[in-house]
Amino acid sequence: MVDKGEVIGFIDIGTNSVHILVVKFFEDSMGTPIFQDKETVRLGQNLYKSGYIDRETIDKTRLVITNFVQISKSMGAKKVISLATCAAREATNKKDLMDAFKIEGTEVKIISGLEEARLISLGVFGPEGPTQQCLEIDIGGGSTEISLCKGKEDLYLDSLSMGAVRFAYGIGIDQKSALSFQDYDHLRRQVDLLSYRTCRKVRDLGFERAYGSSGTLIALAEMCAAKRDGDASYMMYYELVELMKELYTKSEEDRKGVLGMNPSRSDIIVAGGAIAEELMYLLEIDRLEISLNGLKQGMQVEYLLNNGYSDFNVRESSVRNLANRCQYDKAHAETVQKNSLLLFDRMKELGIHKMGDDKRELLSYAALLHDIGEFISYEKHNIHSYIIITNSFLPGFTNDELKMIGLTSRFHHKKFPDAQSKYFVNMDYKDIKSILECSMMLKIADVLDRHRNGSIDKVELNLSDDVLMIELGSERDISMEIWKLNSIREDFKGVFGLDFKIIRS
Repeated sequence: MVDKGEVIGFIDIGTNSVHILVVKFFEDSMGTPIFQDKETVRLGQNLYKSGYIDRETIDKTRLVITNFVQISKSMGAKKVISLATCAAREATNKKDLMDAFKIEGTEVKIISGLEEARLISLGVFGPEGPTQQCLEIDIGGGSTEISLCKGKEDLYLDSLSMGAVRFAYGIGIDQKSALSFQDYDHLRRQVDLLSYRTCRKVRDLGFERAYGSSGTLIALAEMCAAKRDGDASYMMYYELVELMKELYTKSEEDRKGVLGMNPSRSDIIVAGGAIAEELMYLLEIDRLEISLNGLKQGMQVEYLLNNGYSDFNVRESSVRNLANRCQYDKAHAETVQKNSLLLFDRMKELGIHKMGDDKRELLSYAALLHDIGEFISYEKHNIHSYIIITNSFLPGFTNDELKMIGLTSRFHHKKFPDAQSKYFVNMDYKDIKSILECSMMLKIADVLDRHRNGSIDKVELNLSDDVLMIELGSERDISMEIWKLNSIREDFKGVFGLDFKIIRS
């Protein structure tokens, strides 16, 4: 079993970069990252020119791995797990490579392409897998991993011999200069040749949503988003087609000036983009959802599965991880959560709102996270909470769900908004109404534990002539709580169209 407070380091030795993820396993969670980093080593650059990895690159990679192991140990890691992928699989001087990687504190293992695809899918979708039949594409430096899954079942896995570094340096086309249409089309035709069996199988099996991971797809999505609205959580096919026309007709140096471009990828972005564009075309993908997770997160989940942790709730775990990292007041947060859900359930019974279980769940998470902004400072902590939540990329949640949780937390404190607030621009009225109703319930629940001592031990609600009767029971002085509740009566009336009355019992 995984011990509470255990720290583990996970190192992904890829064809382009070496990644490190250090995880601390808190109670009631799948673990939270306490350190992440990467170094671009281009392990495959010379490999795809000459068939072997040169000594200078091996030594550089060894130095990076050694550094990452030392960082993991300094953060309390009792174990460091290291996996090597495509470049290590294919190097003719594999023995020299593995001898160099015999570093105290970790053992490097080379994994197969199918195992890489499985672990990436596990990292993107979590241990329970997606509820819909989903396709996952990961364009690495040397290979492209494809997985099709639903729930915990892997319906199809494959690893294709095409990647951004391989196509940039091993296909015979100089990509430091601008490419002609014929050269770019040649890259796409290579994708056709290498992927036709896989694409046919995926089309036959079908999928409802498509996801993409890896540095290449993240970089492409960021460039598409920079030309649109800044939202890099997805990428449209037509956007990518237009972007690639701009990129392949520029030299490597000129590509660095493209809006949203990561300069370190300017030499391999055309190759990676050609793979992405052609796969989206062949598989008829109009919209590709982008995940920041990948192999190293899959290693994290696999470690838990191999050590007796089988009862997963990815969403709950994500929230608890974030709360723990922000050093939240657990007792207060759980008291507010309990009272928020009590208000939600009883007010629904009374017909005051019509929200479903999906909104109840999001309110529950907002209650746990509503004060995490205090990690920055108490002043404007509700605003800090909103910023942290909406930028947290919590596994298991969509961007819209994180926005609702963030806004619900944002409005639990200080001035309450109306439906015309700037925060609600371009949102559906139904969602705005749900946020206002949940925020008001959270605001009341927070006031009920104003002194953070659990002093109110009884909360009962009843409806009488359009007045909500709130009966509070306590053996302590709760005059401040009652005064604060009465101060928000007009806001409550604006949300629910009801007055309320406090009864002390």
